[in-house]
Amino acid sequence: MQDAFWQGQLGFCPVHFAREQHELMLRVMSAIEGRRVIDSEDRHDLFDGDMVFWRFYQCWLASIGMLEMRRLDPNMQTPLSAMLSPEGISVLMMLRATRDPAWEDLPMADVIDAVKAADAGENGAREQALRSFERSVGLRRHVFARERIARSHALTLTGLTVGSGARMPTRRVTWSMSFTDGSTRDHLFAWLAVRIARWDDWGELAFSMGADALTRHLMGMIVASQAEGTFR
Repeated sequence: MQDAFWQGQLGFCPVHFAREQHELMLRVMSAIEGRRVIDSEDRHDLFDGDMVFWRFYQCWLASIGMLEMRRLDPNMQTPLSAMLSPEGISVLMMLRATRDPAWEDLPMADVIDAVKAADAGENGAREQALRSFERSVGLRRHVFARERIARSHALTLTGLTVGSGARMPTRRVTWSMSFTDGSTRDHLFAWLAVRIARWDDWGELAFSMGADALTRHLMGMIVASQAEGTFR
């Protein structure tokens, strides 16, 4: 199906790197679906901060009918703020269904919405939302989790690995960060929770390039989101 889309719908010639381009398209369209617009944070995460590439990619998606341009205000019509079109949503579903390795189900939208809406100081609403979120993601391949280690409050990222000769997969900690108080840790965890669609890629980054590489990547995203006032 992906070959038919690549060659038939998009009109590209058969190439060995088509799969990686499908993966990029899946990630970009998932970001548009989840947060409605690709902002500077996503540019850092998906395009290594390359604004020219990002702008071209958004224009290309619009040109092939993946973005809904007709619903925009004519005075503000730009591919940079467009939503997915009905065709774009169909293509996104196809890319998810045919992804290798298989796309992992995300938590229900209302669980993530509860995390977004909950305030740390409102009758424990954030803690309740985060616990509900944690219950829904515990069996994923890569999982960020809150931990209490001695007097420190920590965040850890674990991934399922299969060692040589092992019969059962085991969880391995690939990244961790400690905090002096739980509130700061929970604030970052809530930020990570909203971006769960990226956990697998971040887990692979930590596994292949080390924990420091993931820390630098996340810090770059946070700085980018603060520049636009979106870190919350």
